[in-house]
Amino acid sequence: MSERTERSEGREAMPDRHGMSERTERSEGREAMPGRHSVNPTSGPANALADALAAEYAAIWAYGVIGVHLTEAARTAARAAEAAHRSRRDALLLQLAEGSGQVPADRAGYALPYPVTDRASALRLAVEIEERTAGHWRAALPHTTGADRNTALAALTDCALRATRWRRTAGVTPVTVPFPGRPA
Repeated sequence: MSERTERSEGREAMPDRHGMSERTERSEGREAMPGRHSVNPTSGPANALADALAAEYAAIWAYGVIGVHLTEAARTAARAAEAAHRSRRDALLLQLAEGSGQVPADRAGYALPYPVTDRASALRLAVEIEERTAGHWRAALPHTTGADRNTALAALTDCALRATRWRRTAGVTPVTVPFPGRPA
């Protein structure tokens, strides 16, 4: 699907772990989801967690696209990954709502970074989604303490593990990256 079609249908771009698409979308007049570097140093843990929540929303949406192009064990892994992101989303929603923090709304859809038409592109997107989501959690680390920091670190670790599994499934080397969630 073209970018123009996605914009006309009201879809937003996937959160970019490098923060580049956010600038492009603003210059084109579209509202962008927060990029990985969108957390303001003075914004505090609630905003950092809200940015991570936006990434969780996008990951859940992407796994719906990914799953239809996979079969057997890979489809089961995609379902498990989506369930993990849903669980993390639900916990964040409760935490932010109880703390009177700003709870970002989910979007109706998201623009994918490239067309997903087969198994290979679905696996590539699964890796990218986990890397991008890890980037949001990594960005939350310096803004959080205590239980919030433990949550962010656990989420970053989960995303890094899933990205590694997806790379292995896709036959991508290297299978691991030295600093998960960090721009390449």
